[in-house]
Amino acid sequence: MSPTTRRSSRRTHRPRRLVGSLVAAGLVLGACGAPPSSGGSGGREESGGTDSKLPTCPLDALKKAKGKVNVDLWFSGLVSPPSDVLEDMVKRFNASQDKVVVKANNQGNAYAEGLRKYENASATPDQVPDMQYLEDTMLGELVDKAQVLPAQSCMEADDFDIKSIIPSARASYSVDDVLWPAYMNVSTPVIYYNKIHFQKAGLDPNKPPTTIAEAIADAKIIKDKGVAPKPFAFLANEWFFDTWAAGIGEDVLNNDNGRTKVATKATFNTPAMQGVLSQLDKANKDGLLNPFPVTDGSIDHYLSLVTGQSSMVIETSTASGTIAQVLGGDLTAEDAGIDFDASAIDTSKVVPASGAFPGVEAPGKVYASGGAFYMMNTGSPAQQAASWEFMKFMLQEDNARTWHIKGGYLPTLKAIADDPEVKKYQNTALDGLLLKPAVEQLASADPDAAGPLLGPFTQFQDAVRGAMEGVLFSKKDPKDALAKAQADIDEVITKYNGD
Repeated sequence: MSPTTRRSSRRTHRPRRLVGSLVAAGLVLGACGAPPSSGGSGGREESGGTDSKLPTCPLDALKKAKGKVNVDLWFSGLVSPPSDVLEDMVKRFNASQDKVVVKANNQGNAYAEGLRKYENASATPDQVPDMQYLEDTMLGELVDKAQVLPAQSCMEADDFDIKSIIPSARASYSVDDVLWPAYMNVSTPVIYYNKIHFQKAGLDPNKPPTTIAEAIADAKIIKDKGVAPKPFAFLANEWFFDTWAAGIGEDVLNNDNGRTKVATKATFNTPAMQGVLSQLDKANKDGLLNPFPVTDGSIDHYLSLVTGQSSMVIETSTASGTIAQVLGGDLTAEDAGIDFDASAIDTSKVVPASGAFPGVEAPGKVYASGGAFYMMNTGSPAQQAASWEFMKFMLQEDNARTWHIKGGYLPTLKAIADDPEVKKYQNTALDGLLLKPAVEQLASADPDAAGPLLGPFTQFQDAVRGAMEGVLFSKKDPKDALAKAQADIDEVITKYNGD
């Protein structure tokens, strides 16, 4: 595929994996027993289409339940302010009715911590929570384990209009045209930069770089002017790598990123993606890059902007609220769940701004990413119905608006995109202004585009990050690093698929 070839529209159709999962889910719902945990995809068979019937959402079970129904929600990857939004939403839901009691349990500041807790519990269904908040990249594993009640089952049973959710979110979180999570906290990568540094270097402070090449060129100007020693702070996150590939129409897995059929091999070791890593490698060797490894809970790459060591960084759009609160003195290190010295922040030297994600060829080429709320099928029918009640509460327009304005996530419902309060927030509040480029780039994104879908995604993640870190920290050759990562992932996928 040519680097300039755009990915054609595709349906998220993966029959082999979905059929087994839906059948298992249906059996669980009918028997209320322990579901089989695939641990992989051994024994799967090809299916002839999408005739699989969705498992039943037991709405009536809640009406028949005696007394209050208690449900547990595990979440991870949320720090203040988003974690505060969730805790408050749980309290408001519990106070709004007398049938369901939700208890939210924080499993850690990183998504990976929550995934590990779930993986440890999944073999014993009684230990699995009724609801789980996990990252979009974990969708494949969750579907394979057959312990999720597809949200679409409850949406259809309760006459909820699934098309009220933005198309890009439905695409990213669907498998075989079935939407699995009920509510999605959508985010995309953006670039944050210090306007003061850009101005001091003679750059237009209102024009952030739009491509990787422009970011590196701006970093050279900033460094040459003596404004910052390592202007381009860069976190070696495979999310950015995957998004860069998608932006030029390349998939990182075969079979349309594992969306039209189960992925059988990785496909990211291409001339274009070798070129991306080579650009970063050269920038690093030229002293323009300030690279950081991915470490749970670390914000060193952010702090490099605060201390003046760097001038720009690529990160999640959700960081807008944290950045605004830290610079405004409204957020402590303890609140944020991170370790930093607030006294070291000189807000007179930092004027934060943001821009669309700098792509390989053009800005803003993204797909919907972020965390999502799943309903598990391992509890009783009453607990499953109770879980849907809480999900339905979050899907109310007022609460979706709260997730955007106070939580820093992008609008999930179409109805709030043009809401006057939302527009005012995006045009006047600091965090809203920082979030606006992400809103705009997602609105113009290919609604059918979606990131990689893979059961063993954690291993995929580790391999790609390992390649990036090997180049940036151990002077590995980009081509060799990507070749090894791809070979390692192919071996993992082959074993996982039982081939």
